[in-house]
Amino acid sequence: MCRLFKIKSRRLMPAAFHLDSSFLSHPNSLQLLTLSTNIMVQYLLITANVGSLFEPDARLHAAWVKTVADQVDYVDPSFFVIHLQETGGKKFTECSQQVPIIISRLSTALPKFDLLRAYVDIDYEAIEYTALGALCFIKRSLWSSVSQFNFHTKKYEQLTSPKEVVTHGLENYPYVVKHKFPKDFWPSIKWGRKGYMQTRWKIANRVFDFVNAHLFHDESNLALIHENPQLYSQNRKRALDFVLSELSAMENGCTPLLFVFGDLNFRLDSRSFLNRLTERTAPHPVEQEQMGSLADGLQTPTASLQVAAHPSENLRRTVSAIEFRRESDSDDSQNSCVLRIEKKKFDYFNHKKLLDDWQSYRDDDKEAENFKSMFEMNINFPPTYPWSEDPEDSETLMKTRAPAWCDRVLMNKNAFGLVKEGGPEYKSFGMETCTGDHKPVMLTFNI
Repeated sequence: MCRLFKIKSRRLMPAAFHLDSSFLSHPNSLQLLTLSTNIMVQYLLITANVGSLFEPDARLHAAWVKTVADQVDYVDPSFFVIHLQETGGKKFTECSQQVPIIISRLSTALPKFDLLRAYVDIDYEAIEYTALGALCFIKRSLWSSVSQFNFHTKKYEQLTSPKEVVTHGLENYPYVVKHKFPKDFWPSIKWGRKGYMQTRWKIANRVFDFVNAHLFHDESNLALIHENPQLYSQNRKRALDFVLSELSAMENGCTPLLFVFGDLNFRLDSRSFLNRLTERTAPHPVEQEQMGSLADGLQTPTASLQVAAHPSENLRRTVSAIEFRRESDSDDSQNSCVLRIEKKKFDYFNHKKLLDDWQSYRDDDKEAENFKSMFEMNINFPPTYPWSEDPEDSETLMKTRAPAWCDRVLMNKNAFGLVKEGGPEYKSFGMETCTGDHKPVMLTFNI
């Protein structure tokens, strides 16, 4: 059963009109009618991984709402879509109840928008739980030019009720397509919440597909060095190819303007990036002894170790970290270490420089090139991940992962052609505010 919340608002209906005979007899009446449909629409698309917002104290809510609302006011769009990932956060059983509250606060902070459609998957007991959300805000001036696609009836429908928030039963909801990625896409780890959510709209006689995607993350920094450097990017490609294939099968005889925006988890090319950072250093594995399983480390090949095995002990030696050290005559390994990498640690000796010099490694961001049918505006903003989750230290990167442009807006060729001509602006924002470990990314344009 779908759970739906109605937020009190003025009910708006498209103004009725009629054409009298004098108008129809005008020689240019058909031309005038055609021109009336060719309106200019300002669009704003935002993607935001909000997992860090949902804590029992909700301390980041107010700043996040203001940051997003300020950006919307700055752009002043007629049609605004924000895609959310990880709604409810890591403590989703406890904090998912905060999701409708923060949506209500955002709606209140955006009084210029008379219509809201919010689809947010917080049904964490469902097998298909994805924690994805799509919020669509529409101004009254655009009301009569917008219709929404019903995926059950295969027809477009005029919008009636002003504001709705649906949080449960989205698997069978007619205006949304939502899927969790198949379990065999990533069989070696716990089946997570990754998947995609689609809505389709007809706006001023153009068809738009807005797709929120949350792709697989890098599970271990060490695996990128010891194992296949493309281990995780190959899984992301498989997942996004699956999404694009599903969308193609649902085009319903049209070629929509397709926008895929979400936490795509794209990462830097590990080989080229590490070569750039660790020039004139040598790698030094840091081993630790463990009983039983490999736990967080990687097993060191037995040929490289001289281990006196005891028949009563299942003793293994693992690589728990790798340090890249400058070669010197000194034995002071701590001062000579340029970079230390652990499973979930990426500790560069000058982390501020790593952030300040982000343009020097833009060329290492290559993963989007794996999708030949998708396009993106040029990126001219700092990495969107992993930022500090501490409000008192929000302008620094955490030492957990290599910096990356995880949060993206991709589009198909038809959409890209129109966006390029529509005065686009593509950027991240919220640099002075703690928005969690991801910075939101926006694309605005007019058509």
